[in-house]
Amino acid sequence: MKVQARDADARVKNPDPAIKAYLIYGPDRGLAHERASTLVKSVLEDPDDPFALTQLTEEDLKSDPAALADAMAAMSLTGGQRLVRVRLSGETGSGPIIDYISDLESGSVAPQTVLVVESGDLTPRGKLRKTFEPAKNAYAIACYADTAQSLGNLVDDLLKGENLAIAPDARMNWLPRLEGDRALARGEIEKLILYKGLSGQREPGDDTITLEDVEAVAADQGEAQMDAVLEPALLGRIAEADKAYVRSVSAGGNPVAILRALQRRLDQLGAVQAAGGNEAAMARAGVPRFGPPANAFKQQMSVWRGRRLEHARQLAFDAERQVKRSGSPAESLVSELLLRLARGAAQMRR
Repeated sequence: MKVQARDADARVKNPDPAIKAYLIYGPDRGLAHERASTLVKSVLEDPDDPFALTQLTEEDLKSDPAALADAMAAMSLTGGQRLVRVRLSGETGSGPIIDYISDLESGSVAPQTVLVVESGDLTPRGKLRKTFEPAKNAYAIACYADTAQSLGNLVDDLLKGENLAIAPDARMNWLPRLEGDRALARGEIEKLILYKGLSGQREPGDDTITLEDVEAVAADQGEAQMDAVLEPALLGRIAEADKAYVRSVSAGGNPVAILRALQRRLDQLGAVQAAGGNEAAMARAGVPRFGPPANAFKQQMSVWRGRRLEHARQLAFDAERQVKRSGSPAESLVSELLLRLARGAAQMRR
């Protein structure tokens, strides 16, 4: 059945035990991913338990159409609830899912395992929506771009977790910059929190984010000046990336600024891919559409996608958190991160 937009977050935070299949989709891939992840955490006692969680992709379903049925029928070796999470880019590879939901509706299967299907935008005429929306035992949850109110609520919730508030002029200036993708918005909010300082790290009374703070973080994200470092790192040119980073730092470059430029680039890669990967999507993300810079971005996009991109984003965020929490030398942490990404990219491009 279709879930109303106003009920979507409640459905994934407090799932109905009777519902055993979910389709979470929409043009805001960041929001779809966040809601699917929230649902996994709500259903499973330990989301990191490999015996409780099976993850499949459309490639898995195309190469082995029986993979879904096998995963849904598997028993947990540790007892408790199991969940199968499938990530799709659209309708491709969805045949086994459609067959499974048909069996679920007919009563020919009585699963204990929960199925969560995460996808990009789907048309109302597509088979997935036409299968899930009328189903009595499944939910279809659409994920569209945040409204000003939902973005404001997200900002307030994350800032409140670190005992922070935001000044009215900073809020008015900043919220429009967050529109378009929930993952990008969350990443930008977390960067600003780290810039301001986590709870317990700030000076007494320094608990309000100002317009100057917002502008300072935006200024740090001038990734155009960082291409000499970022491009070789993201394309797997290990020696060149190392030399470029050392040269930048030796010339007075700020390692944290380089790290934030890297985060911004990874966010851009995700945003362009989610919007179709074409020149129009690149323009909306502020990416050059012509010449060598555009070609380099397209090469990076071919390497960093899907789980690999999400893992790189997490590594970059963890590096900044480590700098803030432990006071570790940013120069070495950022160097290690860039080389790790460069090695990963080099392996993928072989």
